[in-house]
Amino acid sequence: MQEEAGSRALPESSARRFSHCLRVLVVESQTLVAAVLCGLLAGPPLFAVVETAMDGDMAMARLDEATFDLIVCEFSVLSWSAIELVRRLVQLGLDVPIVLLASTADEPLMLDALTCGATGFFTKDCTPEAFLDGLSSVLRGHYTVSKKLKPGIVARLITAKKATTSRR
Repeated sequence: MQEEAGSRALPESSARRFSHCLRVLVVESQTLVAAVLCGLLAGPPLFAVVETAMDGDMAMARLDEATFDLIVCEFSVLSWSAIELVRRLVQLGLDVPIVLLASTADEPLMLDALTCGATGFFTKDCTPEAFLDGLSSVLRGHYTVSKKLKPGIVARLITAKKATTSRR
């Protein structure tokens, strides 16, 4: 589990581990926020090819048509929750890391999202540098959470993840 790193710069090599262009799907209902996320992800250091979906239904349709390396999803997308999107992707067997964005740090919902398969959770007030650093960590196979996620929640998440793994 990695925590947001403040203003630490994202290593230039992190996005280059892919043999193809990094493809990101942004699921965000607010057009302005989606545009800002697209600009951030398309620029350095990720240089991602970014597509957007306004809601969960559009996201699922897009995922039927294309392959993505990462999904960045608003926590409460229109039509259904981000947790439902995560559950559907897990059920389909899609191995795509999903990072959720929320306006506030609702700890029970964060824990639910992370235990059902999300790989990261950020609040929208994090710095762009911390967000990009967190995405880099997720792309390397780690879990990442915003500083607003308290240590007690992290401990509960690790316990829940171990319990899920031991049942398999």
